[in-house]
Amino acid sequence: MSQITLKESYKQWRKDSEQMLADGFTGSLDCGEYAVREDFSKYTGLSKVINFEDMLQLEKEYEE
Repeated sequence: MSQITLKESYKQWRKDSEQMLADGFTGSLDCGEYAVREDFSKYTGLSKVINFEDMLQLEKEYEE
């Protein structure tokens, strides 16, 4: 998956996740948590769980 596509996927995952949290679902957006990276990886169809550094970069770019 290209970096541009991964960035777009992160933006959509983040919006969906924020909405779920606002709707009362439990969870986290903290990329330091393995479960969060695992959820994002499944959401985007990655073959393995994204590593912390890559997810942190996506988070930083999203917040800019």
